[in-house]
Amino acid sequence: MQPQSELSDVLAEVRSIVGSENYLDELAEREYFSQDYYRKADPVAAIIQPVSVAALAAAVDCLTKAGVALYPRGGGYSYTDAYLPTKSPGVTVDTRKLNRILEVNEQDMYVTAEAGCTWAQLEEHLRPAGLRTPFWGPLSGLNATLGGGISQGSVSLGSGKYGPSAESVISLDVVVADGTIISTGSAGQQSHSPFFRHYGPDFTGLFCNDAGALGIKARVTLRLMTVSY
Repeated sequence: MQPQSELSDVLAEVRSIVGSENYLDELAEREYFSQDYYRKADPVAAIIQPVSVAALAAAVDCLTKAGVALYPRGGGYSYTDAYLPTKSPGVTVDTRKLNRILEVNEQDMYVTAEAGCTWAQLEEHLRPAGLRTPFWGPLSGLNATLGGGISQGSVSLGSGKYGPSAESVISLDVVVADGTIISTGSAGQQSHSPFFRHYGPDFTGLFCNDAGALGIKARVTLRLMTVSY
């Protein structure tokens, strides 16, 4: 994509996909979303905040077909340049409105939530049942998201015993460049729930620690363990 008019048409289309209330293009917003703790980059053209996985997939398909670079962002606590734009035109995908906890399965001991859910939100939801995930979130877990922590290969208190974030992941639903949603782990098999990760090629691990480069995490399934508070 070269002409500004073409970019405007594409951005108008993606705005209609996610809804005008979930689309930001003011300069101050674009500058804010194009920086992390230590650095800032040239601002993206817009920020989208999908509220459904279907809207996320449709927006990804629309933008990548038009040659627009995508930069997925969680809570914004990165200091590794993970979501800073490097190519223009670009659009930031703010995942924080994808924050629903979808299932807590106490029999098979897993929890599934959207990738924009924070670690703190998940902990608060699980605490009454005496459950937690082995990886309990990074130090910035009050605002850091599940997708961000898994994309960054986070380690934190307890990682010496339970491992980094990826070790707690059973399954992922990932939106890839053409808008296809890939389900990994046992959930990738027809009519199977995400109860087990390692069967055949480990596609779950492929999308962990990738800083969102291989796809945008939409849903995350994590192991559960019991705990006494």
